[in-house]
Amino acid sequence: MLVSELDSILPGFAAYYQSDENLFDTRTSCAVFAACSHFVWGQPVADEAWSRLAAVVNRDAAGSDEVASEAACTCLLENLADPSHPLKRYLEGDAIRYWIAWE
Repeated sequence: MLVSELDSILPGFAAYYQSDENLFDTRTSCAVFAACSHFVWGQPVADEAWSRLAAVVNRDAAGSDEVASEAACTCLLENLADPSHPLKRYLEGDAIRYWIAWE
């Protein structure tokens, strides 16, 4: 489900995730978010997509599912945390606090 959700935001992600280019295990939410972080580094991403990706990350980082929260933070945000990264401006709550701690 997460792969499909991310693919709807970042077209081509699902194909990348299933390809030999993906270096991560395909069975965990952490692997999905880690692969997503690598995918967006190599692709042009529209502002609208950053906003939609942030909505997913904000939801998972603040949610009651600890596995999803940890995956969003440690496997995506840690990999992208940079003061000038375009995702940062769309993050809120727990996600932005985590991001800032890793900058």
